[in-house]
Formats: sequence, C-alpha cells, structure tokens
Amino acid sequence: PEHDPVRDQGWYVNRRPRQGLLEEYGVRACTLVQFLGDAIVLPAGTLHQVQNFHSCIQVTEDFVSPEHLVQSFHLTQELRLLKEEINYDDKLQVKNILYHAVKEMVRALKMHEDEVEDMEDT
Repeated sequence: PEHDPVRDQGWYVNRRPRQGLLEEYGVRACTLVQFLGDAIVLPAGTLHQVQNFHSCIQVTEDFVSPEHLVQSFHLTQELRLLKEEINYDDKLQVKNILYHAVKEMVRALKMHEDEVEDMEDT
C-alpha cells in the first residue's frame, strides 16, 4: 500500500513488460512520438509514461469536473497512501471543486426562485 509503481513515476515499462501486460491482461500499449509544437491530449484516467530523448519542458494541466467528484475523492485517498515527499492531499482540490459546485447550485436555484416569484407576481 505504500508503493505504487504507476503513480510514483519511478518505473519505466519497456517492451517486454508491455508485451506481458497484453498477453496476460489484454492491456494494449501504443507509442506516440511528439515533435516540436505538438500537443498530446490524453483522456481522463489514461495511464501513460513519458521518455524524453532531449531536454524539454512539460506542461501538464489537470481538469476535474464536479460530475466526477466521487472518483476524484477516491483518487485523492489513494494518493494519500503513498509515502512520498510530494503532498498529494490537495492535488485535485476536491474540497474547492465541491465548494464551487455547491455555490453555483445555490446561485442557480436562487435565480430560478426569483424567476418563479416574478411569474407569480404578474
């Protein structure tokens, strides 16, 4: 429970282990080569690894929607088990997402309530 080779980024799965994943579990890997100016968008939940052949800068943007708050919370709990120096507790900012989702819901309900009151007054 204290070690996760997928999330701790200390492993690189080369050709032989990838072949084993395909044969044993049906997990198919693909290789993408990124050139200057290319952007790669990975679907949510996609496990991936990066091998840099040259010096580079990686810019990563995570997006977590309120609709996936439950999954984000579970992922945050899993990350907390890792004994790393990196603080994963607030990486996905689940509490902020929940706060803003509730705030928006209350605003929308208030607007709807105001519209219903205006219709009743006319």
